[in-house]
Amino acid sequence: MNSDFKDFEDALQYFSATDSDCDIIITRNGKDFKKSLLPVITPKEYLQSITTK
Repeated sequence: MNSDFKDFEDALQYFSATDSDCDIIITRNGKDFKKSLLPVITPKEYLQSITTK
C-alpha cells in the first residue's frame, strides 16, 4: 500500500475508516495517526464527549 503511514495495520485502520465515512478515529496510539485527515481522539476523550451531551 502506498501511504505515509509507517505501520501497515495503522494504514489499514485509517483507510478503512475513510472508506466507511467514519467521522473520527478512536485510538490510544494517536501519534501514529499524525497524517490523518479525520480527527483522532483517545477512548477516554470519546467517553467524555458522549457523557457530557
